[in-house]
Amino acid sequence: MGTRALLLLLVPVALGVACLGPYQILGQELDPTVNLGDQPTWIQATPEQTTLIVFARPDGGISAPFTITTINRDQDCVILAGTYSATTNQIILTAGLQYSLNYEYNLPVTSRTGAQRVNVDAGGTYTVSLDAGVLTLTGTPALGSFISFPQAIAGLWANNQSEAECVFRVFQLTVISSETRILGFNGPAIIQYTSPANFQGTLDGLLNISVDSLFNPDVALNYQNYSDFSGFVLSGTQYTVTDLSGNGYLYKSIYFQMTEPSTDGGAPQPGISGQVSYGNSDGSPPSLIIQGGTPSGGGYELTLDGGPSYFVSYTVPETMDVTACVSTPQQ
Repeated sequence: MGTRALLLLLVPVALGVACLGPYQILGQELDPTVNLGDQPTWIQATPEQTTLIVFARPDGGISAPFTITTINRDQDCVILAGTYSATTNQIILTAGLQYSLNYEYNLPVTSRTGAQRVNVDAGGTYTVSLDAGVLTLTGTPALGSFISFPQAIAGLWANNQSEAECVFRVFQLTVISSETRILGFNGPAIIQYTSPANFQGTLDGLLNISVDSLFNPDVALNYQNYSDFSGFVLSGTQYTVTDLSGNGYLYKSIYFQMTEPSTDGGAPQPGISGQVSYGNSDGSPPSLIIQGGTPSGGGYELTLDGGPSYFVSYTVPETMDVTACVSTPQQ
């Protein structure tokens, strides 16, 4: 099911849609997200898209928050956020916010929309089953089947170039998700962050974004124990150096840490960890090169703790298919 089908499923009629970006409306929160703590995350991956659902525990309440994040093969991302209520075998989802970040690298920076957030009045009711660790949400049409995200990435490693590229795409799931909630990201409105701003991780931590100045639009993304999905945390900085035409390069590094479910049902155990380096401070090879605001050369260095390093071309995340290294039910 494509992203548009998912949205049609959850938003049969979008009522009173009001744009809140790219600049926040006076009196509106720039980021309404509240850290939910370590909450269950479920994943479904196909060659065409990856969908991740986070359900907060009700903790005795009638309803609790949820998010549905869909990242398409071409990097388009849509996030629905709201609340859900559940019985033994049924769940009712009510979404109030929709975030979107479309693939716009084929457009000049000044013509891009960038990340957007709108109010929606959306919902869906599903029959729920949980069998042998597989969560199935059935409606009309069905959302399908999911497994625990930490379980899906358990045992993830890179013994060769192909596996390294898949690990990098798993890393990119959180990066793309985080960027989608930064109003105006990847568009001209990003200049608003000459006043730095913090964005909360869905589960924990924060992402700080800052732009140097109007005439020196260098962008720093600083992740601080940031987590949108259970079992995956980012820390570190991605720094983009560009001129007013969007030409330049990236450098600095982001560290990632995965955890895996315990075999005896106890606390999660450390899994794969490492870092993604974007290049050198002077833009020399193999730095990720930007032309017109679009990745156009170089790439990333993926280094695993206790393991090898791999060069990952800038073209790899252009195809966001994680099915080669993440075992999930496919629809």
